[in-house]
Amino acid sequence: MATTARMSWKERFDRPVRCHDGHLFTTIWIPWLSLKAIRLGGRRFQRCPVGHHWATVVRLDRASAAPADLETAAAVHDVHIP
Repeated sequence: MATTARMSWKERFDRPVRCHDGHLFTTIWIPWLSLKAIRLGGRRFQRCPVGHHWATVVRLDRASAAPADLETAAAVHDVHIP
């Protein structure tokens, strides 16, 4: 993996997440900042683009997540920023 200095903002802040209903998607996750979600410690309350509902979401650990879960999460992004 690239060092933080060499990573693009997408690599640094795009994170795979799982909502409380089990849906997987990618979201922008910036520590100490939230523009589209309510922070709840290590969780966030935000819109799930898969189930089209509001949900509590948690980050997936890329090191321990199944490759299929990471692929599924990468297929759907909640908000695209150019």
